[in-house]
Amino acid sequence: MREILTMLLLAAGSAMAADPARFEVASVKVTEPARGESIQVGTDSVSMRRLRLNMCIAWAYDLREDQVSGPGWMNDVGVDIQAKAAAPAKVDELRGMMQSLLAERFKLASHRQIKELPSLVLTVSKGGHKMQPVEQEGSPSFQTGKMNLTGKGATLAQLINFLSHELRFPVIDQTGLTGRFNYFLDIASYITEEMRKDMGASSGPPPDAPTIVAQALQSQLGLKMDSKKMPIDTLVVDHLEKAPTEN
Repeated sequence: MREILTMLLLAAGSAMAADPARFEVASVKVTEPARGESIQVGTDSVSMRRLRLNMCIAWAYDLREDQVSGPGWMNDVGVDIQAKAAAPAKVDELRGMMQSLLAERFKLASHRQIKELPSLVLTVSKGGHKMQPVEQEGSPSFQTGKMNLTGKGATLAQLINFLSHELRFPVIDQTGLTGRFNYFLDIASYITEEMRKDMGASSGPPPDAPTIVAQALQSQLGLKMDSKKMPIDTLVVDHLEKAPTEN
């Protein structure tokens, strides 16, 4: 009987020592947001440097910034976060741990809400798409260059996720295309000198960016992109504190 009790106590102690829903160790500091902001994700860790708090929340919930709404100062507060899990974890598990960390240190409380938001809807042009279907095993290749991108055995989802992030608009896939493709998209010829100057003075995309990308998509890939309001899953921040609790 004593041996059974000992085993149960040891098992309970082991379960308490490593909570899979939380990081084993984490350091959280408030800093000034900067253009050198970065997110590095390892097999068992997440490192955020000078990241705006709204971007941190968006990463934790696997959303874009435009899908997170709350107090305006979220965009003005930067954070440095060094967090490590007790064991290797998948990215989705690390995101869940970051949600727990934000709730613990910043008292984050939120709820999901479907909102009608301006979006970019992607469909196949009347003449059909111009991408090359490929049968390829292994990891797809998706690389970005200066005003261009290349997909080799890549999915359309990779292209859409990249465009959503860069254009700062939800891009909705209504092409019906599945599988993998080779494709190349280059917008350099659509950029004027005036646009280049504006891009150098601003950290965001130029106002004409969706139109430019839409022209390139239709001409080079045979994909059509239209502006529409669409129901989008969003996260509404109900409560958030500017200063985190102590490490």
